Amino acid sequence: MLWLAYLIGLMVLIVIVLRIEDGLKIPPLKNCMTLTGASLMNLGGFSSFAWGAVAGSVSVVTVISTLSGGIAAILGYVFFKERLAKIQILGVVLVLLGAFVLHLKN
Repeated sequence: MLWLAYLIGLMVLIVIVLRIEDGLKIPPLKNCMTLTGASLMNLGGFSSFAWGAVAGSVSVVTVISTLSGGIAAILGYVFFKERLAKIQILGVVLVLLGAFVLHLKN
């Protein structure tokens, strides 16, 4: 289903780019390659999540998948000096704590 969503989104964007004169422009090739790489990695991540949910323990796969948001927030803070609100810090701590508790259980 995920590849179908990406394909439909791509077709809609192509139509929008071709139909609107000054509204949207095709990005430079460098940006297209970056976007393609990010999309393929996202597709791989969701595919891995779906396969893990079917073949493995749903509780483990779900907790591991929620780590991506926490890790992204930490990386944004470390590399891009993003400011995190208190509630965001609490969310990151809770996600990491949940993964730790799950690790202790196994």
